[in-house]
Amino acid sequence: MRVIDIDPKLLQQNADAATRTAEAGYLHVGYEIEGNVQKILTTLAPQGPYGFTVRQQMLPDGGLEMRVQTTFEEIAEEYQITRDMCDVLTHRPVLDIRANWYLFQEVVNTGCLRTAPDDVHTNQTLVLLPVASGGGITGEIFWYRVPPEVLGRGPAPANVPTETLAVRLMLMERHDRYLDALKAGDVDAMLSEMNESVQLGVRDYANATGTLTAPEDKATYGIYWNAFFKKYEVQNVEIIERVIQEWYLFSELRLTVRRKADGKTVAFHTAEFFIPAKDGLFIAQIGHGTDESVLETH
Repeated sequence: MRVIDIDPKLLQQNADAATRTAEAGYLHVGYEIEGNVQKILTTLAPQGPYGFTVRQQMLPDGGLEMRVQTTFEEIAEEYQITRDMCDVLTHRPVLDIRANWYLFQEVVNTGCLRTAPDDVHTNQTLVLLPVASGGGITGEIFWYRVPPEVLGRGPAPANVPTETLAVRLMLMERHDRYLDALKAGDVDAMLSEMNESVQLGVRDYANATGTLTAPEDKATYGIYWNAFFKKYEVQNVEIIERVIQEWYLFSELRLTVRRKADGKTVAFHTAEFFIPAKDGLFIAQIGHGTDESVLETH
């Protein structure tokens, strides 16, 4: 009796791809724990462009700054700084999505500063590791959990929910509105879901750089999306994966768009996480995406 009639070749291909991304991701994480920068660098794809967001900085006034590294030299320098400063002792994923082009994990880490090896801290982190078709990671998209009250300038509005389930539902509804605005090409509606200090570090499709956008502020966020919609007409947005916790929302999307320059219909996938500030608005949107694939039209 046939009950779940899925093409076995498709199942095998998906399993092989998921295994490949997991192996690449876990190799990288293992070398991070070992602390050998030269070994860490061997886990990168043979050539860029790359997209790394290894550290975020919370400003005293509640603002946020992110740094993006796009070259091998920048990434090597950043890893050397990080590993000279601290050690990762353990890496335990409590959520582990092994897709066919990325590994996404919510992680419980332990670590310590090199200057205080006996003072071990436990942190929750997010890590997204896109994997190139030829092997090796092309980015490490990273975030460590911080209290929401330090994210965003000014006092928190009184009407923002704090109970866990209510926060998760709020983030789902906010993301749904974001998706509606993305489908409609409505930049103002997208901006309405973003905190004033929002940092956008996603694959730069508007300028076709192959790496990430340069995060700056809300005005820069709007400039990027206006350029994106000048280049593309969005035809469809499909949710492939979505995870909603009280401190982040992760989604993989499939976008089908028409390139206005030549009229061709193309598709690509994005994997991004959104971080809410204390006002409930998103203060960070960070991730990567696949190359365009041209779709056949009949």
